[in-house]
Amino acid sequence: MKELVINVESHETRIALLEEKRLAELSIERQENPSLVGNIYKGRVDNVIPGMQAAFIDIGFEKNGFLYVSDIAGAEGTGDVELEDGVPRAKTRAKRARQQPIETMLKKNQYVMVQVTKDRLGNKGARITNFITIPGRYVVLMPTVDSLGVSRKIDSDQERDRLKRILHQVRPKGTGLISRTACEGQSKGDIQNDVRYLLRVWEKVKSKFESMKGPGLIREDLGPILRAVRDQFTSDFTHLTIDNEEEYERILSFLDVYAPQMKRIVRLHQAKVPLFEKAGIEAEIEKALRRKVLLKSGGYLIIDHTEALIAIDVNTGKFTGRKQLEDTVFQTNIEAADEIARQMRLRDLGGIIVADFIDMEVEANRRKLIRHLLDALKKDRAKTTVSEITELGMIEMTRKRVKHNLIKALSQPCPYCEGSGMVRSITTVTFDVLRRIQSLFCHSKEAHLILQVHPDVARRLAGENQPQLEAIARDFQREISVESVSDFHIHDVKILRARTRKEVTPGAHERNPA
Repeated sequence: MKELVINVESHETRIALLEEKRLAELSIERQENPSLVGNIYKGRVDNVIPGMQAAFIDIGFEKNGFLYVSDIAGAEGTGDVELEDGVPRAKTRAKRARQQPIETMLKKNQYVMVQVTKDRLGNKGARITNFITIPGRYVVLMPTVDSLGVSRKIDSDQERDRLKRILHQVRPKGTGLISRTACEGQSKGDIQNDVRYLLRVWEKVKSKFESMKGPGLIREDLGPILRAVRDQFTSDFTHLTIDNEEEYERILSFLDVYAPQMKRIVRLHQAKVPLFEKAGIEAEIEKALRRKVLLKSGGYLIIDHTEALIAIDVNTGKFTGRKQLEDTVFQTNIEAADEIARQMRLRDLGGIIVADFIDMEVEANRRKLIRHLLDALKKDRAKTTVSEITELGMIEMTRKRVKHNLIKALSQPCPYCEGSGMVRSITTVTFDVLRRIQSLFCHSKEAHLILQVHPDVARRLAGENQPQLEAIARDFQREISVESVSDFHIHDVKILRARTRKEVTPGAHERNPA
């Protein structure tokens, strides 16, 4: 049971994919930072770097796009390609290794047609490719590649063979075609109409490239809503619900052309209760930002992001099982595998992912776990590789993504702990305050000082650490008053003159480094 639920607001658009009423994927596009993925540009080569076999391409933004040699069409070894996350790449590493050096293909100030495959992330420019893809409802046209392919999601060998025959018949000479998942079961006529439409688009793209004077946008891809309808909304969906009447009408008009039979399951949400709240999605999003993920049995996952990889730890928690330990562990691991696959899609986790499952003694159980995880990952549109389970019960995976994961999209590093997840303890801060007061008295002659601190630190200075504070005041023959400030962070400390209530020295109000 699959649904698309779309929330449209003036500042952002959120698109949720529900499977069995649970949030499986979430896409967020904000007006202040729209996605460039799929856009086609006329670019000018700004710099070629032989040592990296890459080039920086000016496409009209402050940051240049980044183009690898393996993403240049026409290079030796790129004739036999496949779609990898929607991007054509040579099928084998050996073929990619035989490519010409980038300095023989690109020169400074040369103009090239490029397409964005990854949005700008942080200080990095967009990742771009010279393999142009123009997606339709049923097929993807690759005008710079002479190749045919069928979506890996189509399992039936008979259907794959049928589609290959049709693609071979309708493919324009010198171009490439790859069938999309929605192509399954479609007639030759429908596929041919899709190809004709894409060829008309390609002619317009080529014409604009020739006429454009400098770097800039040639063709903008569909917006996030129609892109989701085109790429995801297939016959196995039960509903599409949207809360914006204007976008609702646009979807119906789009489906009039591409899939009229799907219009009957598109619904407009007009109730006062917000759509995401009614569908339980807001609560699911809040849970997706947590480090700890609870499992139905009582076990749980811990998901930690590091610079090098993402670590997922599986724990039995409150689940003790009813039989032997091995059965309890196996059941927890199976449940964890399902949830890990879901969290990888939902949070859009990318790079190296290490899942530390609970160790199992029975080899057959390990094999069952691997098979179960692979089955759960089949729903994921991103390419994922999975290693065998190790002696210690760990499974290594890699997953590709093209945008910020959910944590980075909806949050920012904590300014206090700087992303470590830790702050100094009350004891540590209290002792540090005592040392700072002692050091200040060595350089200041103020008779009476007011110490403003976090309430928890104030309680320590008025309780178990009061003797140390009184000893410092007695040794230096000074007077110290402690004030609790409720809106202070645990690290905040401010020292004031008692008479003027001004800071003793410039910059005396400072936050101790975490």
